[in-house]
Amino acid sequence: MKRFSNLISSLLVILSFIGLTACTDDVNNSHGEGSLSMKMNIAMPQAGASMQQLKQDDANALADSCRVRIYGSNGLVRYYKGMNNVPSELWLAAGDYRVAVQTGDSVPARFNMGFYKGETNIIIKAGGTTTATLTCKVINTLVTVALTDELKSILSDYEVTVSSAEASLTYTAQHVDSIGYFILPADDNTLNWTITGKKTDGNTYTQSGTLSNVKVAMKYELRFDFNETEFIQGGAYFNLIVNETAIEKIEEIVIYKHPDIIGNGFDIDKPVVYEVNAGTETSVWINASSAISQLVVSGSNLTSMGLPDNSIDFTSAASNVLTDWANAGLTYRYEYNATKDISSAKLVFSETLVRNLPEGNYDVNIRVADMHAKEWSKTLTFTISNAVVLTEQAIRSDIWAKRATLRGTLMKSTTEALSFQYRAKGTDVWYAVDAELNGTNITAQLEGLTSGTTYEYRAVAGTIPSSVIAEFTTESEFVIPNAGFENWHKSGKVWLVYGSNESMWWDTGNHGSATLNVNITTQDTNLKHSGNSSIKMQSQFVSLMGIGKFAAGNIFSGVYSGTDGTNGILDFGRPMSSRPSKLQGYYKYITGTVDYSDIDEMPKGSTDKGNIYIAVGDWDAPVHITTKDHTIFDKNDPHVIGFGEIISEKNTEGEGLIPFSIDIEYRSTNRIPTYIVIVASASYYGDYFTGSSSSTMWLDDLELIYE
Repeated sequence: MKRFSNLISSLLVILSFIGLTACTDDVNNSHGEGSLSMKMNIAMPQAGASMQQLKQDDANALADSCRVRIYGSNGLVRYYKGMNNVPSELWLAAGDYRVAVQTGDSVPARFNMGFYKGETNIIIKAGGTTTATLTCKVINTLVTVALTDELKSILSDYEVTVSSAEASLTYTAQHVDSIGYFILPADDNTLNWTITGKKTDGNTYTQSGTLSNVKVAMKYELRFDFNETEFIQGGAYFNLIVNETAIEKIEEIVIYKHPDIIGNGFDIDKPVVYEVNAGTETSVWINASSAISQLVVSGSNLTSMGLPDNSIDFTSAASNVLTDWANAGLTYRYEYNATKDISSAKLVFSETLVRNLPEGNYDVNIRVADMHAKEWSKTLTFTISNAVVLTEQAIRSDIWAKRATLRGTLMKSTTEALSFQYRAKGTDVWYAVDAELNGTNITAQLEGLTSGTTYEYRAVAGTIPSSVIAEFTTESEFVIPNAGFENWHKSGKVWLVYGSNESMWWDTGNHGSATLNVNITTQDTNLKHSGNSSIKMQSQFVSLMGIGKFAAGNIFSGVYSGTDGTNGILDFGRPMSSRPSKLQGYYKYITGTVDYSDIDEMPKGSTDKGNIYIAVGDWDAPVHITTKDHTIFDKNDPHVIGFGEIISEKNTEGEGLIPFSIDIEYRSTNRIPTYIVIVASASYYGDYFTGSSSSTMWLDDLELIYE
C-alpha cells in the first residue's frame, strides 16, 4: 500500500448574513447598540457531480442546517437555527462577543454532507456596523472509493464498506461520485475497509484492511486497481492505492438568505384585527441581501378594499400607476445600498384605507424576489369585525397531544354567555365548551382530543360566533424505537441494540467494556414480558491484563461517542417535539452489596440501587457526558422541561418482570422539547464507577403515555 498527496479542488461557500439597516424612521442608535455584518466561509470538497448542481444542493443544505450562536460576557445572547432565520437587523449592545457557527450533519458517518465549525471574536461599537469574517472548517475525515475498469471486469456486484468505531458506509457502483464523511472518535484514528464481490467463477470474494493514522480534514481516495500477476497466481485481485489529500479552498460561491417580510409592530403571520371604523395605519418592511427585482402585492378582493386593481408589481409599475395606488391608500418606498448590496422597501396601508374597510377578512399576498433569484412571500390578513368576541390563534405551547387551550378576545361588553365551538377539521358538527373571562381574555380547556389531529374552533357570545375560525394540530404521539428490545446485531466485539439494517436509537456502554472483551448490556431471551427478548444490564468489573474498571450495566437514548482510556464519552438524547405524561414499561431488578466505590455517597458494603429516568428538554444538541471528569446528566439543567425517575433500592418481587410507571413532572408548560433522554442503569452511581458486581436490571416493552 502506498500513499501520495496531490491537490483537489473544493468550494469555498460564503454564507452571508448581513445586519441590514432597514429604511425606517424608528431606528435609534442612542441606546449604545451597533449592527453586525458578517460572512461565514466554509471549505467544501468538490465531488464528481455537476459543479453547478453541487453548489446549489450543498448551499441550500448548509443554509438550512446552519446554527449561529453569539455569546456575550454573561453567556449566550443570540441563537439562530437556519440561515433564513437570522434577522435582517442584527443589533447588539456595544461590547465584546464571541460568534460560534456550526453547519452540516454531525452524525458519525454519512454520504455527501460534512460537519463544519468555526468561531471568531468581535467588538460591537455603538452606532456603527461591525464587519467580521468567520471561517468554518470541516471536522470530518473524507473517503471516496473507486475500482478500475479492469478490476470491475472480473469482480462484479462489488461493495466496499468503510467503517469507523462508531459507524460504517457501504460504497456500491451507485457511489462513484460520493464522498463519505466520517467523524472519528477522539481516541481512534483508524478506518477499516472490506471489499466483497462475485468472481468470474461465481464464488464470493472478500478482503479487508485498515487505514492507520487517519487525520481530520483530509480526503482519502481508495482506488482498487486490478493486479493481473497476483490474480493469475490465485492471490489478491488488486493493489490498493490511497491518495491522502488536504482540503483546499479554491473557488468561491455565495449563498444569500431569502428576503424578509416583517410586520411593523405586529406579527405578520397573525391576522391584524380592527373593529369597524377603528383601523389605523399599517406598514410592512421588506429587507433583501441584494437589489429587489420584484415586489408583487395581490389578492382576490383588493378592489373591494378600495385599491385600483387586484395585483401590482411595484418595481415595474409606471409612475402614474404608483400615484393611483398611493391616492387609494397604499404607498411604496424603496432604498438600495450599492456599497453593501442590500435593500429595503416599505409598504404603508393608510389609516383612511384601513378605517374604511367593511366588516370581513382581507388577504393581501406579498411576494418579493431579489437579484439573486431568492424569493419569499407572506400573507397580510386584515380582520375587520363588529362581533362581540374574536377568535385568537392558538399558542403552540398550549397544544398537547390530547388537550389544548383555546383563546379569544372580548371586543365589546356583553351579558351573553361566552363559549367556544370546536370540531375536527373536515367534519361538520361543532361541539361547545364553556369559556372563562379574565379581563378581555377568553379561554377554554379542551381534553380528550385525538393526537396528531387538526381541529378548528371559534369564540362565541350567546349564539353569535366570531367570524374568525382558527385551527391547531395536536402533538403526535412519539413511539420509542425498538421499545421491546427485540432487534440486535453485533459489530466486531460490540452488541448493539438495533438491527443491522436499522438506525440506532439506543446505545450502551458496551463500546467501552467490549475493548476489554465484555458486553455489560445484552439481549436476554429467557426473561421477558412479551415478544422474544428483553434487555439485560449487568454491572461488573471488566478488566484485561490487569487493566480495568467497574462498569454499570446501562442503556440510554443517544450515542456512545468514544472512549478516553477506560472512560466513556456519551451524547444523551434523541430528537422529539411532543410532551408525554408518563413512561411505562416492565422491569426486574436484583441489587447487591457495593464492592467497588470511589465516592462517600455509596461506600463499600452498602446496598446498590438502580434507576430509570426520563427527561425532555429544549437542548440545542445532545447532552454531552464525560465520565472521566464526572460530567454527568444534571436533572436540574435549565434546559430540562420535564423529568421523572424511579430508584430501586431492593429486589423486585417475583421471578418475572413487573410493571412500572414514571410520571413526568413538567417544570415549564410554555416550552417545546427538542430532545428526549431515557436512561436506565443497574447501578445508580455507575457514572462514578461505583456499585455492585451483582446488580442486574432487565427492561422490556417501554411506552410513552400521552394525556
